[in-house]
Amino acid sequence: MKICTLASSSSGNCTVISHNSTNLLIDAGISLRRIREGLRGVGLTPDDITCVLVTHEHVDHISGINMLVKYHKLPVFSSFGAGDGLCGAIPGVEPFLNCFEIGSELLFGEIAVRSFATPHDAPGSVGYTLQAGGKKLAYVTDLGCVTDEVRRAACGADMAVIEANHDRDMLKSGPYPYFLKARILSERGHLANSDSGRFAAGLADAGARRILLAHLSRDNNTPALARDAVGYALREGGFIMDRQVELDVAPPDTAGRTYVL
Repeated sequence: MKICTLASSSSGNCTVISHNSTNLLIDAGISLRRIREGLRGVGLTPDDITCVLVTHEHVDHISGINMLVKYHKLPVFSSFGAGDGLCGAIPGVEPFLNCFEIGSELLFGEIAVRSFATPHDAPGSVGYTLQAGGKKLAYVTDLGCVTDEVRRAACGADMAVIEANHDRDMLKSGPYPYFLKARILSERGHLANSDSGRFAAGLADAGARRILLAHLSRDNNTPALARDAVGYALREGGFIMDRQVELDVAPPDTAGRTYVL
């Protein structure tokens, strides 16, 4: 499998995952122009995309779907819980929408995709595991806490894309209104760097050798803070950075590097 984030932040999210001739987008929360530019960098066009897998209905994950459907007729897959929101938010998406039960397995070419519930303030919010060629990727962002269900689903991944949304102190002392701070800090909000570090250390114990930090807040985090917090947790867990576990941060507005599993 090949994995490349095209955008990853609170402003927009889109990731392409490929194996042989199957190319999947997880979320499409950026413009069609930016999706085309990002795909061009990995030798693809929207017409090469098999489908879009939606994690949840928030705008930074779905804003590009209307144009993908309009101009490229791409199938869109989401949980039943997220499907109603998608139909309300994206005129014309219903004929292209395929809804699944959370936990069911979907097969696209040689990529087996399984969803799992994530604790977030959006109906039917999910993360995904993708398996192909004997390798497993876990993709889990937008969650307020790491539940047992999330841990079980991600366990055994060779690579994990996980949220490191905010530094708690930076958020608490920042300019956001109280209600927004409370939302982000809640168990259905977003994952703090320290929580992401504990999650990453658990994944490394279970065999993960690449951790990619994603969905960083522009206002309440920095790549250095996220990397330092998660790196500290991994070192405390006994892992030698870059030798036993590779840790990286997805860029917010541009395509990142391509990882190969």
